[in-house]
Amino acid sequence: MAKIIFLVLCIAIILILIVVTALRLINANKNRILQPNGIQENTYVEIGGMKQYLQIRGEDKDNPVILWLHGGPGFPLTYLSCYYQKDLEADYTIVCWEQRGCGRTYYQNNNNEELTIDRLIADMDELVNYLCERFNKDKVIIMGQSWGTVLGMEYLNEHPEKVVSYIGIGQVTDFKRGKIYAAQTAIQRSGDKDALLLDSYIQSFQKTECIDKLNVKELEQMILLSLKYLKGSRELSSIKQMLLAVTSPEFSWNDLKWFLTASNSENIMNCQKELVEYMYFTFNVEKMSCGYSVPICFIQGENDWITPTDMVKSYYDTISASSKEFVVIDNAGHTPFLDNPEQFCDEVRRFLEEN
Repeated sequence: MAKIIFLVLCIAIILILIVVTALRLINANKNRILQPNGIQENTYVEIGGMKQYLQIRGEDKDNPVILWLHGGPGFPLTYLSCYYQKDLEADYTIVCWEQRGCGRTYYQNNNNEELTIDRLIADMDELVNYLCERFNKDKVIIMGQSWGTVLGMEYLNEHPEKVVSYIGIGQVTDFKRGKIYAAQTAIQRSGDKDALLLDSYIQSFQKTECIDKLNVKELEQMILLSLKYLKGSRELSSIKQMLLAVTSPEFSWNDLKWFLTASNSENIMNCQKELVEYMYFTFNVEKMSCGYSVPICFIQGENDWITPTDMVKSYYDTISASSKEFVVIDNAGHTPFLDNPEQFCDEVRRFLEEN
């Protein structure tokens, strides 16, 4: 009997591998860029003294360049780009950059130290200069998600002359205050079921002033328990995201290794410590400039409680820009580009075309 069960399992695994391989080949063919002036490139570029990974895709290299800043810190989703950005590639050259200390960049280098906001801003500036020279541009479009909006807003304030426009997705305002606000809202919606536990988490987190004193497990439990009452109906499930990943032609063994590393909160907070500290306890977008000379767009999921949409809207109302727009994608969460890629691409294209 045991031999029969083992044989059935082996056959099932082989069939799954065949199906996954077939789907990867189909998706690779479907997402192949064939236009004569197009670009489809996975490359490493020397930035800040190390090789850093870039995925560059677009149907015409003369199109405007979008630099995509991933979330985290340290959580690139480049292998899903064929799912969420395909509809933009006809009009834009999109560059997904995996920052130092994470993802494919991490595995390409022996030294992944010096993970500070200043170092990443310097890396980003070097990358922007590289992209402008390579694609014959004066400026690039900055599009950041979550942690990428911290990096993006810092860069926009330091180098506005190199930015065509800025798009923040899941914009970080005050990360710590946002976590507390989300938990307080969850208490209101919980019907007191988990109110005492959430309140204890809130009180503990309110007293925390630096990463060394942060109870990571407790914070993780507070976030997960809060999202139990706040999750949007169209948010991409973990199972579907996993299926999209393994059937993506871009997904590699290193992507899997890093995903498993980054999915452990304690691991990611240890290896990205200074950046996490900066985002959680230092960065506050409201203390930055309130006037910008470039178009600014914030795209939020209606049910984004990682960077609460209410807080982003309050900040949006205080700033001036050459033009500005606030977009809410219904029933989406912190990754609206995954929850509703069609609407996401439509909103990005419309904003950029109008500005």
